[in-house]
Amino acid sequence: MAQRGRLRLAAGVLVFAVLVALCVVFAPAWLVGATPGLSTAERLKAVNDVRSTLLQAFGGLLALGGVALGAYLTSRQLVLNREGRSIDMFTNAIELLAGENEATRQGAVYALEWLAELDPRYNGHVHALLTSFVGLRAPWKPGTPLRDGGGIANDVAAALSVLNRGTVIGPGAASELERVDLRGADLNGLAIPRVCFAGANLADAKLRDAKLTGATLTDVILQNADLRGADLRGADLTGADLTGAILDGVESDGTTRWPAGFEPPG
Repeated sequence: MAQRGRLRLAAGVLVFAVLVALCVVFAPAWLVGATPGLSTAERLKAVNDVRSTLLQAFGGLLALGGVALGAYLTSRQLVLNREGRSIDMFTNAIELLAGENEATRQGAVYALEWLAELDPRYNGHVHALLTSFVGLRAPWKPGTPLRDGGGIANDVAAALSVLNRGTVIGPGAASELERVDLRGADLNGLAIPRVCFAGANLADAKLRDAKLTGATLTDVILQNADLRGADLRGADLTGADLTGAILDGVESDGTTRWPAGFEPPG
């Protein structure tokens, strides 16, 4: 890179020298040419006048070039400053996301969403961080006690809300939320594209009108979950436990939509 910079500088100096030589030595005499009727003194004066005009024009071009270069450098500095702020915000949010205080973690979740809006290049990073965060803060394994007060923590709910809005999820990206504990969570209207809840516990969760088309729901626990109006077409419900789930459309043409060939519980 340093060698390339030196070559560019040498090329620029060479071009500058050629232009100066043209303005001072060659161009004036060529432009005056063999104009008839001029004495030697008049010809010299004409050449000097042309040279002066060319140098003034060249100086003006240099001034404009300096302005353009200054504008470019200023713009570049602004970009670097913005990137620096984005990096600082991202780093700080990660640190806060690992904090002990629930409210602080919740604020970090929204800070990451804001960062992704300001700089879409962070979308994938924020998406991955938030799905990992939910898995770390609300892991499910048999025997896990219910959270005090029921439902899910505010910071986990915030992360799910951001994922549900979809602004941090790129086209075709999947949300890996395997083996999470979302018992009693209010997930009405959930619409996280390509979500994977494999092995998760969503017992007693509210999933009315949830858009779960194509979702991976293998071995998911949906005991007593409210699935009225949920769209489950194309979802993989292999091994799912739907005991006591609140459904509609079981005995009539309701609005719960099931995968083709799936037999819902009676």
